[in-house]
Amino acid sequence: LGLSEEKFGRILRMEGTGKAYWLISAPKTREDTFNTLNKKTADENDLSVNYKFQIPDLKVGTLDSLMSLSDDLHKADTFVETVTRKIANQLLDVVDDQGGKAGDVLVVSNNNIETYLTFFKWDEAKYPISQPLKTLIENIQQQVSKYDDELKIKAGEYNNLTHQINAEERKAGGNFLLKDLSDVVTQEQVVETEYLTSLFVAVPKAIQKVFLGTYETLSKFVLPRSALLVAEDNEYCLYRVVLFEKDADNFKNAAREKKFIVRDFKYDPNSSSKQDKKRLDGEKVQMKKALVRWCKLNFSETFTAWIHLKAIRVFVESVLRYGLPTFFQAMLILPHKGKATKLRKTLTDLYGHLSSKAVYSAKDEEEHMPGSETFYPYVSLDINLDFRSNKSSGL
Repeated sequence: LGLSEEKFGRILRMEGTGKAYWLISAPKTREDTFNTLNKKTADENDLSVNYKFQIPDLKVGTLDSLMSLSDDLHKADTFVETVTRKIANQLLDVVDDQGGKAGDVLVVSNNNIETYLTFFKWDEAKYPISQPLKTLIENIQQQVSKYDDELKIKAGEYNNLTHQINAEERKAGGNFLLKDLSDVVTQEQVVETEYLTSLFVAVPKAIQKVFLGTYETLSKFVLPRSALLVAEDNEYCLYRVVLFEKDADNFKNAAREKKFIVRDFKYDPNSSSKQDKKRLDGEKVQMKKALVRWCKLNFSETFTAWIHLKAIRVFVESVLRYGLPTFFQAMLILPHKGKATKLRKTLTDLYGHLSSKAVYSAKDEEEHMPGSETFYPYVSLDINLDFRSNKSSGL
């Protein structure tokens, strides 16, 4: 499809992004196969935008080996798409915090994903056509599997750090039952000697007087009049109590029975929840930058691998459907909104006669292909570019 850059941009704006394309193939005829399709679906009926999809002459092998590869390709296609979507979702989740847009970050070879797909060119350097198809497929799966493993580690580290920060925020914003006390208690309020220790008790305001009247009797070795009001919030008062360290457990148990909560806290002059939060925030900024870089780079790699797998799959299915020598045209179709049903009917009108000429019948096709795919008289695969949803392509 010969389009100027300006016209192509208008089409993308009209169609939006994240659309489901159809990658189909049909045998070449005396008339130009693509022009015939384009005339019926775009020029005469305005059902779609169409593009030629160039696939090189790959190593065919035997028909039996191609039938076996068809199963392998379906599984590989599903796996590589799944990993591609994982990376895209991770990237979009991270850049959402920065106000990023999908079109700005989902980039493949310095192009947005639709430009890369609609002007697809086989990458001979990465995927040499001299290699057997089985080798190409296995190499793609191995590489993408490595990306999948790396993503699990990097996403896990980032999520763990995010959970730590959220926990710090909850502690900083909670009441004195949960609040981190490192920025509440001062060194002057702490008594710590060889025998004495300080306990910090969260007391509900409703029973504050009860506490002040009974705390000295909660265990034998509480220092009289050692209760010191450290701070208070809307629900609780925080008191410091000094007692002999050997009696601390007895005091805690007795206090719990009266609904006075002794916090598990030891004063450390070098500890500060605000400083910890600042440190974690700094770590998250650096980790986010590294994760975005990794996701951008490897989304491009996995998306490229996925589209090459689609090309291999169309090649294999076309040979199985139309026979040898290879003489077919692959075409990429973007249906207009609401026109999919009519477009399928038009394609059936164009290619319905092919079902009787297939190397093996429609019934064989349905039995051979994994899953419950809809059978068409022409090869047809879906490519769903909506990475904002979890919906995969119809494989």
